[in-house]
Amino acid sequence: MEPISAISPELCGRLRYLFSDIDDTMTDEGLLPASSLDAMWRLHESGIRVVPVTGRPAGWCDHIARMWPADAVVGENGAFYFSYDRTERRMHRVYVLPDNERRAGLSRLEEARRRVLEAVPEAAIAADQPFRLYDLAIDFAEDVGPLGNEQIDRICRVLDEVGLHYKISSIHVNAWAGDYDKVGCMKMLLARDAAVPPGQALEESVFIGDSPNDEPAFAAFPSSIGVANVRDFLSRLTSPPAYVTEARGARGFAEVVDTILSHR
Repeated sequence: MEPISAISPELCGRLRYLFSDIDDTMTDEGLLPASSLDAMWRLHESGIRVVPVTGRPAGWCDHIARMWPADAVVGENGAFYFSYDRTERRMHRVYVLPDNERRAGLSRLEEARRRVLEAVPEAAIAADQPFRLYDLAIDFAEDVGPLGNEQIDRICRVLDEVGLHYKISSIHVNAWAGDYDKVGCMKMLLARDAAVPPGQALEESVFIGDSPNDEPAFAAFPSSIGVANVRDFLSRLTSPPAYVTEARGARGFAEVVDTILSHR
């Protein structure tokens, strides 16, 4: 990983999209500081399209799309993206799976919920679960714990046995039935929005993240960036980000934005 100061000024000058994880990337200890909101506004005003990418639920994503300076938001680990047209006052919701496939997976998610809580009683179902459409979020570090690696591995073994896809964030293990992920949804958004070939769109975008569930995006984006706390997970990553900040969390996010905008 190179320091963020090494990022290409030429890339920063032609950057069109900034995709970013939310928890522990834009936030610190669950709070969105003024510096992150200000950074998003500065990106928006410079003409860079801001797209938060998160494992958080549909209910949160509706709020983010409406209330943040975001051009779209990818939610539930790539199950959908929402974008709000402020001129028409209309929410556009694009889902990766049809609703019948979503409903078909609910029984497997319920089985996973029951078995995980039996196997790891110290874990909990995430408080935001009632606002989810597609996945099951298992809390190991938001309102419980933090739990250790052995307990997280035990959660993952249960999910493997049930046959679900899953990703580990800095606070949750998110599990889902269906063949989709964040990268696929981001590429879908770019294909519909960018009006340029997919490869070019990726070359004109950056992704910022902090944890193992961001690894596919680190691998897919040529100019991927980790805030400094990604170093906590390097033993779990085979594809680390290309660049890393000096600061952790939200201060690292602001560091990225300051660096990019200094070259525009």
